[in-house]
Amino acid sequence: MKYTTPSLLALTLILAACGGGGGESTPASSTATQSAGVSQEAVVAVQANNVVATPTAPATTTTSTSTPASTATESTTTPAASAPAAQQQVTTPATPAAPQLIEYYGDSTVWGYRSDVGGQVAVPPTTTFAQSLTNPSAYTVRNEGVSGSTACELLNGTDGRHQPWSAQMAASTAKYVFLNHGINDQWKYDLNTYKGCLRSLAQTAKQYGKQMIFETPNPTRDNVGIMATAMKEVAVQENVPVVDQYKYLSDYLNGQSAYTICPDGLHPSEAVYAMKGKYAASVFSSLFIK
Repeated sequence: MKYTTPSLLALTLILAACGGGGGESTPASSTATQSAGVSQEAVVAVQANNVVATPTAPATTTTSTSTPASTATESTTTPAASAPAAQQQVTTPATPAAPQLIEYYGDSTVWGYRSDVGGQVAVPPTTTFAQSLTNPSAYTVRNEGVSGSTACELLNGTDGRHQPWSAQMAASTAKYVFLNHGINDQWKYDLNTYKGCLRSLAQTAKQYGKQMIFETPNPTRDNVGIMATAMKEVAVQENVPVVDQYKYLSDYLNGQSAYTICPDGLHPSEAVYAMKGKYAASVFSSLFIK
């Protein structure tokens, strides 16, 4: 049986009248109960009967909202960007190197004089040379032959076409320079003069960064062999490679007359011009094209 609140007050008054609220010191913890005029024993008795003597203020409920760690501190880390797709690799074709220039100096047998007829042959030896190189597209061949000219005229700039050799080489963009002189020189100079001009031509070309290449004259009706020998001597002294046309065509003649290959005794036939061009290309390729 439960007591109502008025009954509780009456009970309190009865107990007080019976001396239940004597002067016994009250523990500090019961101060709130005494303040309400209810003795400790009354509270115990009432509690024993499931009576709540004094309504207790409901405990203040503090709702602790746990903020997940992930949201308590706002993350400022920007998510890693997804790896970009592999960039398309664009291969730029290599720019082909500019053709290297070869200048071919000499007399009418370089220019391509037509034997016994005059004029220039359809295919000069320099053209066959260019076409016969191991890698013809890598080179440009310029025919600098002048009919009737000599080595010393080329050196001095008096061959009717070229400026003095030092100026010629300074202005030239050629990497390789061929030189074939000797047929006309034998009628104009002694061997020492001829050799001196060859030496100056070679030294000046090298001074301007050119690779000089000597080419001996083809066999003729005259004893041009002595000019070929003199040229090879200078080549050794100046460390210049030689395309020895004189030996190549002499071996081809095998004792036959020079008229066999030169109808007028000086200038090769068109077929022999082609032979000269191919032979020069084979020697040049073996020396400079790897």
